[in-house]
Amino acid sequence: MRKVGVLLMTWMLLLTVFPIGMALGAGTPSFTAESNVSRVTVGGDVKITIKGQNITDLYGYEVVLTYDAERLEFNKEQSNGSFEGYKVVQNAGNQVTFALTKMGNLAGESGNLSICTLAFKAKQSGSANVSLQQVTTVSSQLLPAVWQVSHQASIQIDASTPNPGTGTGTVTPTTPTKEDPTLYVPKGTEIRTEDGGASVTAVIDRERLVQKLSDLHASSNRDHPVLNIDIPGTGVLNAVELPLDILLNSLKDNKGTILTIHTYLGTYDLPLSILNQAGRDGSLDASATLIIRIDKAKNQHELQFDQSIAEKGMKRVSDMIDYKIILKSKDKEEEIHNFGNTFVTRVMQVDGVIQDPSKATAVVYDPITGEMHFVPSVFTLKDGKTEVTIIRNTNSMYAIVQNKKSFDDMAGHWAQKDVEDLASKMIINGTTDHTYTPEMQVTRAQFAALLVRGLGLPTETKAFGFTDVADTQWYASEVGTAAKYGLVDGVGEGKFNPDQLITREQMVVMMMKAVGLVQGTSANATSTKAPFADQDLVSDYARSAVADAVAKGLVQGKTETTFAPQDVATRAEAAVIIKRVLQDVNLIN
Repeated sequence: MRKVGVLLMTWMLLLTVFPIGMALGAGTPSFTAESNVSRVTVGGDVKITIKGQNITDLYGYEVVLTYDAERLEFNKEQSNGSFEGYKVVQNAGNQVTFALTKMGNLAGESGNLSICTLAFKAKQSGSANVSLQQVTTVSSQLLPAVWQVSHQASIQIDASTPNPGTGTGTVTPTTPTKEDPTLYVPKGTEIRTEDGGASVTAVIDRERLVQKLSDLHASSNRDHPVLNIDIPGTGVLNAVELPLDILLNSLKDNKGTILTIHTYLGTYDLPLSILNQAGRDGSLDASATLIIRIDKAKNQHELQFDQSIAEKGMKRVSDMIDYKIILKSKDKEEEIHNFGNTFVTRVMQVDGVIQDPSKATAVVYDPITGEMHFVPSVFTLKDGKTEVTIIRNTNSMYAIVQNKKSFDDMAGHWAQKDVEDLASKMIINGTTDHTYTPEMQVTRAQFAALLVRGLGLPTETKAFGFTDVADTQWYASEVGTAAKYGLVDGVGEGKFNPDQLITREQMVVMMMKAVGLVQGTSANATSTKAPFADQDLVSDYARSAVADAVAKGLVQGKTETTFAPQDVATRAEAAVIIKRVLQDVNLIN
């Protein structure tokens, strides 16, 4: 207890001697306040987790935050720190002070940490804010530091149905507040927690889901109505179980319905149409369940991943999240890995702020093979932190990494930024570690491979029936994938001509098919003529694609008056076009 007393005295002296606003100590830690829910009804629980990044030797701490006392009620008993120790909690007016210290000669905590979780109950409808004001940290050597923080978590509180009252006399009836048809908040009876709250499962009630989907479809005139399902808590293992037959029946009312699952780890948008695309054979029984899992990857997988990317000069800046969709019946479970031509979005959180999205990307990771590949991802800044929207047509294990790549022979080149941006995202490779060779010409197989990588498509194992593409060729899987998704056609007689140099018009045809794949449309131009003097040299099969690409601003002429459709494309031109396409369909910033 002597060390505890010394620590508390140190805090008191520190806060007395040094004026508020002064930051002491070295290092660059940062702190955030994050809510487990974005929306809740009156009477619902709200958990605010205080997180610290770049923390070193944390033995004790004090956090100070303010909250909307009109709409939130602090719950001292349900508020806890991240480690065992001596705890002091004060709640005065709209300010909470939470202090915790270890006891004895123990080492401090380091890394990116969840420091403590403070519990509140929603008591009045409206928008409520919880603001982290200050964090005081003390090391195991009793070295203190005060950090002024300005980070806020916002919660929308929806009204519950009012009580009409009791007793005699004149009572003015109140109109019951109608529930938000786009929001499903599981009741306590629908939530199952394990491992001290680390694992959270929401077993969705059949009758509530039927009513909610009916209300959603009745209130929405959108082609893609969205039902938001909030999973409470700060679990690192999250699951939602939904009755499959109810979901299939809802598709009859609206085939575009989307379920958006909100968890502590981020969000996941699931179009219900994938239930039709997944090739169901009708063998599932009436009690079958759809399970959506959003889990933090195992520590061993994160460690394995971190070691592999460190050798390449990369850095992971997010949790590694494992997404799964499972169909479960009485006697079997079937995981849906691939969603066909449907691109599904997920939102992940980044540790801190990504200043340059061109030097960061989402990646998909296979812990069995150790392979890592680019995944389409868009970075946005929200409430002082970076969110990453991942767009891909498969489930897997994902993480966000930072990477910076440059080439000696691209310095001052007109395509330098586009080439180095795509190389940093691992979409294109150099001809060596330090050279790109921008004027080298591109083959049909090489450009097909670039498109497949840029779209983040899962690759096939075979060449998809082309007689001149052997399975042993490096490009076999990419060409096969491009053919499967309709990005490429053969040249006749079952051949692809993989080593033939690609012309500018062939490149445009492939890229416009990629645009159509992502947008779910065909590349039909309003005009079949491009505004160039040599437009008659464009082949008949390419005219619509070229005109559409020019109209969208995705391609330009070789000169101001000529398109040069039969000219061979270079590696620099290919990189520029790939980047424009990915930006046009919102797959990268």
